[in-house]
Amino acid sequence: MIMANIGAFIAWGLITAIFIPAGWWPNEALAKLVAPMLRYLLPLLIGYTAGSNVAGVRGGVMGAIATIGVIEGSDVPMFLGAMAMGPLAGYLIKWFDNAIKNKIKPGFEMLVNNFSLGILGMGCAITGFLVIGPVMLALTGILNVGVEFFLGKGLLPLLSFFTEQGKVLFLNNAINHGIMTPLGIEQARETGSSILFLLDPNPGPGLGILLAYSLLGNAAEKKTAPASAVIVFFGGIHEMYVPYILARPLLLVATILGSASAIAYYQLIGGGLVSAASPGSIVSIVAMSPRGMTLQIVMGVVIGALVSFFIACFLIRSKNGKSVKKIEKEKDRLQQVDKSANKIVFACEAGMGSSAMGAANFRNRIKREGITVVNAAVNAIPPDADIVVCQSAFSELVSDSVPSAEIVVIQQFLSDPALNELVDRFSQAQTLGQAQAQTPDQTQTMRLLIPESIMLGAASVTREESIKQAGQLLVEAGYVEAEYVEMMLEREQITSTCIGMGISVPHGTANSRKHVIHSGISFIQYPEGVDFDGEKVYLVIGIAGTDDRHLEILSSLCTVLSDEDTLEKVKNADDRMYIYNLLSNIN
Repeated sequence: MIMANIGAFIAWGLITAIFIPAGWWPNEALAKLVAPMLRYLLPLLIGYTAGSNVAGVRGGVMGAIATIGVIEGSDVPMFLGAMAMGPLAGYLIKWFDNAIKNKIKPGFEMLVNNFSLGILGMGCAITGFLVIGPVMLALTGILNVGVEFFLGKGLLPLLSFFTEQGKVLFLNNAINHGIMTPLGIEQARETGSSILFLLDPNPGPGLGILLAYSLLGNAAEKKTAPASAVIVFFGGIHEMYVPYILARPLLLVATILGSASAIAYYQLIGGGLVSAASPGSIVSIVAMSPRGMTLQIVMGVVIGALVSFFIACFLIRSKNGKSVKKIEKEKDRLQQVDKSANKIVFACEAGMGSSAMGAANFRNRIKREGITVVNAAVNAIPPDADIVVCQSAFSELVSDSVPSAEIVVIQQFLSDPALNELVDRFSQAQTLGQAQAQTPDQTQTMRLLIPESIMLGAASVTREESIKQAGQLLVEAGYVEAEYVEMMLEREQITSTCIGMGISVPHGTANSRKHVIHSGISFIQYPEGVDFDGEKVYLVIGIAGTDDRHLEILSSLCTVLSDEDTLEKVKNADDRMYIYNLLSNIN
């Protein structure tokens, strides 16, 4: 209800910050815009948006009519009233329209539609004026008393426990705009600014987490965390750091203490903003800072970041490998090679910030005609979506909403291994048919693995050298041409082929199919391990596949090696025929 109207809130906030008597450039005439925007414009927009979300334009009109009732039924800005009456009015007109559907005689449609809207709208406006307005006024008073209690007792930092958990549960917009913004606006109307506008938007705690990951995370985290930090700090999209906390939930302590420290500082100096800062970026916070308080407000962001950073540094530990369950999920995803997908939807909570950025980035990466890449809110995913990309917190909701779509679960929207694989899949679909044709005799006589392609007890080497060794075994076995080895190295530069559990599966790029003579694998065991960009790898399994066979081979390998006991035996095996008998029957 509020997210769609953030631009109007920013407009009101800027007019307030600039032109009121205590503003940056006081102007008595322009300052007259502040009161009517606050009392009428913003609540009416909320009511209209809420109603239209339920019943389209007719619902929006009903929501606006109902909202004017609660506005005049109270002497405080009725944001909460608008959020109550807007949806109710929308559902009322939707119920009426369904009840009379196909029952209106031809020629009377306009008469019935207009009068039904007018009569029901009048009833909602009167109800809002007599009932909802006074109720919401009382509720606002109760909430204000609670806020005053926390402020008076110096306990406002304790609210960080709820706001930071709300972000992890993707409830930050509901908490910030549904609760803090209405109360903050009422407080700012009386005092000129409100600390409540700083409880949720402060990007400092999330920035501290990402900076700690940039220094102490594993290889993949070190690559992605800096870009995410920039987006959180300047773009205000706090969802970017949520996956990093979900990976290590104890880090929630760092964000809570970082936020609480910043709030305690703001309480100490009497800091606050003149209006809601949305999105929660440093740009929005500076823009909404009162005149003469900008540096003090920015210092609170710095304090939140520093506290969060130092605590996170003690908590972060690099992870080696992935769990068996993650391997199984990866196997399942690789089995879904969909060459006919035409519509890809990136979904997030509001369908605006992170999903829009992810869709734009992915669209530029694939650059393929016939494929539509869009973004949407998780509760408004188009029914014709073929693939939906979302974070794990929304996967179940997406599955219920569009059961026919494939769901690609990611941690973050810019650089994620699952997105890299999705790009590869579409590249493979474009190059199918380019592989060299195989004769029936070749296909039947050559196996995927021969004993000569198995090397045990190899000395530890660099990642590139291990890939070259695996590729050379494929060349010597007659599976690939020599050029394929270089394309294995090229593929490794795109993203690491380490799939966890101490296993790497190097293979060529999509364009390497022309150098594959026959599908096959090579196997090298490194007892002391090989460093794959921060991950310790003990088994390097080179893969070459005609058409899209390498995905089938990888799926079969995951099935065999996902058993922990079997995997441990393979890592310590000293009998080449044991490996051959174990892997030679994969398909």
